[in-house]
Amino acid sequence: MGKKDQYEVHKFTGVPVENDASGKYVVKADAKPNVWRTGKHSKGKFKVLGQVFLTENNIPIAVIEVEPVPFKDRHGYTAMQRWTSENADVSAWVK
Repeated sequence: MGKKDQYEVHKFTGVPVENDASGKYVVKADAKPNVWRTGKHSKGKFKVLGQVFLTENNIPIAVIEVEPVPFKDRHGYTAMQRWTSENADVSAWVK
């Protein structure tokens, strides 16, 4: 794969979220942070901490931390599927 085929890779630490009674995303009570990355076929764009993305298994995750990843190291992380336009309050989780 040549340099032209490379894409920007970021890893996203996130926590699982669910809808509350009013339909807003809230962090699950037993949430544990985990890490995903953008993939070649990930849809949408990251905008802000708290933004919700879907994993390959359609689990909604809210971002609490973002870091760039060297392209060659991308296989150490699971690719996320797509970004949503939804956000969750993750202020208690952000460092």
